[in-house]
Amino acid sequence: MDENNYTFPEMENMMQDVITSIPAVKAFFYCLYITIFATGICGNVLVCYVVFRNKSMHTVTNIFIANLALSDILLCTFAVPFTPLYLFMHEWVFGAILCHLVPYAQGVSVYISAFTLMSIAIDRFFVIIHPFKPRLQLKYSLLIIVFIWVAAGLLTLPYGIFMDLVPGKDGRPYCDEGWPHDSFRKAFGFTTSVMQFVIPFLIITYCYFRVCCKLRDRARFKPGANSQRKMEMEWERTRRLNRMLISMVLIFGVSWLPLNVHNLVVDFYIPASSWAYLNGFFFLSHAIAMSSTCYNPFLYAWLNENFRKEFKTVLPFLNESRVCQFCDATRAREENEPDEENPQPGCSSQPPVEHRERATSVKYFTETDSVRMKINQKDMGTAV
Repeated sequence: MDENNYTFPEMENMMQDVITSIPAVKAFFYCLYITIFATGICGNVLVCYVVFRNKSMHTVTNIFIANLALSDILLCTFAVPFTPLYLFMHEWVFGAILCHLVPYAQGVSVYISAFTLMSIAIDRFFVIIHPFKPRLQLKYSLLIIVFIWVAAGLLTLPYGIFMDLVPGKDGRPYCDEGWPHDSFRKAFGFTTSVMQFVIPFLIITYCYFRVCCKLRDRARFKPGANSQRKMEMEWERTRRLNRMLISMVLIFGVSWLPLNVHNLVVDFYIPASSWAYLNGFFFLSHAIAMSSTCYNPFLYAWLNENFRKEFKTVLPFLNESRVCQFCDATRAREENEPDEENPQPGCSSQPPVEHRERATSVKYFTETDSVRMKINQKDMGTAV
């Protein structure tokens, strides 16, 4: 085994996995990746559009969300189409430039997503835990985003440099890593997993744990009767936003955990490259990781009223359904938690207008007849 091409026999064994030779399996993964690509691109482009088109959406959290959508678009563009085609075709036919660019863009995108989620968690931590301190300004959030992109590009740079085309035994080219020493590859793989996954999630977990504890303590506090409803509404909006952000983190973590486990096993346990179903496990873990680009737009539309309204403005067909079909507990709370005295428009429990008018008319005539009867009886008594 040549020192510079130490990984190509492993890649060749991976290419010969029986999983990729089954037509039904190929068709399944082709359909899956096409769905992920179309949904991820359309959904995240829509998120970026509604954030950038409306100045009222230019908040710190929404700017970070738009940056997360941009990283998902980058991931969909480079990771979703090229990786399955490469493994199914059993050779790299996209040229030397894309051999460096595609893996590099994938690594950059994952770093951007992880660091952006971490920035959102830190921002929510200071907003909830230290509410009287000045909030992060929009211009500084843009500087943070620039720093995230630069840091992601620099941290992934070795990966892009040491990717190269290597010839296989059958003469077909493979796009594979060509590190000078095996220890460099292992060190870079371990460091990448820690920087992309472990450290951000430790910070995110700590921030949201403190936020949840703070909101729980607030819920126990009983303010005065006049301000109780307003404070409860504000806390409910904060809890909904935090539920959305925590859900984003959980989706990202669950989606990327299998692929990180696969990469660590392959890096540190060389015999794993000869496992019969390693390629099948890689395909499943990679598809799950790529599917993380599809969930966030649906999550925004479900848990965030501002995004839902903007989506309806851009996509008018979302307004075709009747309002009453969506009057569940979540929507009721989002519409200022209406009660019996202030029913939600479109879902009113009051009778129709014509029925109310009819009931009022009956009551009026009945009372009028009663008064008239009393007057007549009085007149008759006077006459007698």
